[in-house]
Amino acid sequence: MATQPLSPSGLKLQLEEKPNETIIHCKGKITAENLEVFQREIRDLMPESRDPIAAIAYRIVLDLSNVSHVDSSGLGALLGAWTAARDKGCDLEIANLNPRVEKLVEITKLDTVFKRGRIVAAGGSPSTPLGVEGTLTALDPEEACQQAIDAGMLVHRADPLNCETSIPALIGGVVMPNARFYVRNHFQVPRLDPSSWRLNLVGLVERPLSLSLRDLMKMPSQTQFVTLECAGNGRSLLSPRVNGEQWNFGAVSTAEWTGVPLVEVLDRAGIKLGAREVVFRGADSGKLDTTSKPIGFERSLGMDDAQGCEALLAYAMNGETLPIQHGYPLRVIVPGWYAVASVKWLTELEVISGPFSGHYQTETYFFEWQRGEEVVRERVSLQRVRSLITEPEPDSEVEQGELPIRGVAWSGAAPIARVEVRIGGGPWQDARLVGGRKRHSWQGWELIARLEQPGSTVISARATDMASRTQPDSPEWNRLGYGNNPIQKVRVDVR
Repeated sequence: MATQPLSPSGLKLQLEEKPNETIIHCKGKITAENLEVFQREIRDLMPESRDPIAAIAYRIVLDLSNVSHVDSSGLGALLGAWTAARDKGCDLEIANLNPRVEKLVEITKLDTVFKRGRIVAAGGSPSTPLGVEGTLTALDPEEACQQAIDAGMLVHRADPLNCETSIPALIGGVVMPNARFYVRNHFQVPRLDPSSWRLNLVGLVERPLSLSLRDLMKMPSQTQFVTLECAGNGRSLLSPRVNGEQWNFGAVSTAEWTGVPLVEVLDRAGIKLGAREVVFRGADSGKLDTTSKPIGFERSLGMDDAQGCEALLAYAMNGETLPIQHGYPLRVIVPGWYAVASVKWLTELEVISGPFSGHYQTETYFFEWQRGEEVVRERVSLQRVRSLITEPEPDSEVEQGELPIRGVAWSGAAPIARVEVRIGGGPWQDARLVGGRKRHSWQGWELIARLEQPGSTVISARATDMASRTQPDSPEWNRLGYGNNPIQKVRVDVR
């Protein structure tokens, strides 16, 4: 064992080297003043060229037990160090936060990355490390339902599990904790063994592939913040009522997804001339009322979309192994599209020469409207622009004077350009967008309004994206209840 002192401004780093492990004991503060030096020192410790399998086992541990303060820039530095380690195939664990720093991490919602990713509590062990060995047992439906209830989810159905995130849980933060990320299933969760599981790439390709999870984890990876939304989000607000899961507003969540770019795998296989679509096949299957035989969950993307939408074959979610209810061991993440395109429990990609006609492609997940004597259909694809008011809560009592109004907004077509808020029948006011504009994840926003008159009033919010798409004033009814994105209205009582 060898030690080496390092000392960026305002922070003392003591390096302890062990076989396949480097421990960095930190003492002092991690702030804007020393974050560049801190990140550079951490980056320099990461192996530059190792066997990819060995690199997964190499650990870098940041011992933060003697760190007295971490500001917002310091938290960003920790997240940047974690991302850099993942890109190099290393495990970065953040160990032994003192209570003061841990509270800051929780308040900023970065615990969804750190705690669920690689934090090691004193005397404890990493939670859910990224790995490929062993069998992951499928969750018992009753147990999965109870876990969702315990996490504060709004459960619509226990088997298959369908539950949405409560609106108060959407307040603040970049990502949603895995336990509170909404769940949409069509069938029971399949039982898969990661040691024998393969992703097969077949069809119109030069080199058919059969990839293990380890093979995928050895490939170049990317990490993206992506908002997923069920196409039926808001269905319960349509009148007359339509069939389907009666979602309120909470069938939407954002996570940090890590995996292999879809184009990386397609390029390795080599796409033949005449290829038109890529079909994604999941391992989940079952019988429907309209079918006599079990069908699997399958969706497709056109080749242009598959190669240009920045889709990931994701094996990690918020820094930990992809949870089983969210598609372990692998799922597709298609940024900007309604989540039906992000097939879970992925087992096969097939490149085909014609349009795909599977059940979940042609018999559901489409908009249908009556236009005069003609019935018009349009496939569900990009998320419609939407904003949600997360604060204040509906039907709450608020005091006269200043009132913070906050929420999130997103769109599959383009980043959010503006969010406007109206109090009662007053004029629309521009809200402040929080942070830089986001391409594939929701955008925080806030407005500090003044409520001068007591009584009941309605707060409205509408979003416009940079493709000039704006939320409509009222719901657009369609037979299957998809894409319901009217201006949200929240009633409050002013005291």
